[in-house]
Parts: sequence; C-alpha cells; structure tokens
Amino acid sequence: MSTLADPIDSLAEAFFGALEAGSVAGVLACYTPDARIWHNFDQLALAPEASIAGLRTLFDNFTARRYIEVRRLPTAEGFVQQHILQLESADGRVVDWPGCIVFTLREGLIARLEEYVDLSQLAAKD
Repeated sequence: MSTLADPIDSLAEAFFGALEAGSVAGVLACYTPDARIWHNFDQLALAPEASIAGLRTLFDNFTARRYIEVRRLPTAEGFVQQHILQLESADGRVVDWPGCIVFTLREGLIARLEEYVDLSQLAAKD
C-alpha cells in the first residue's frame, strides 16, 4: 500500500504510464507550462518542449519500456522515485537502467524534474 497522497499517486501513474506507452503528449500533460527538466549528465534545465527530442529518442530506440522495482517517497515539495527502467530494443536486447528522479510539484503538476541516470548503461553489451 502506498504512503503517498492520492493526487501524487495519480500524477506519478499518469507520467510513468505515458513514458511506458511512448506518449509524448501524455508526458507533456503532466508538466506545468514553465516546468524545467534537468538531467545529471548534461546539467541543463530544459523546458518541456525542449525535452521532446530526448523522449522521441527513447521511444524510437526501444520498443518496450517498463518501470520495475519502483520506490516512491513523498517530500515536502513533491516526491522522489527510484526505479529500474527495463528497456527492450527491436532486436530483443533488454537493458535494465537504474534511475532516480526528484519531482517538485505545483498545483498537481510537475514544476521541476531532476533525473539522475548513468547513460553508459544504455551502451550495447557484448
């Protein structure tokens, strides 16, 4: 049973569900108009529209996406989620990609997302 308030659960389910489904529109609907998306690997804070290219790359390169081993913890400003994003490529290769995202919420939407991932995990393994 989750310890998060229902609105946070609903938003998290909508956001991660859209990512699993490959829905750019669904992901964008979870952000405030002035939201910023930051990643540890480039340290740039992007507007939602500027993050679309990265989403499309993820959706185009992997035919299936599933969040497993999800741990969600509430914070004073939103929530933190740790997970493994299980990705499957067209050739059947499966990659387990650990990550952690810190969410700051405003009026029931994501105002800031700070994602911590290791891009080297996506490299083809021999």
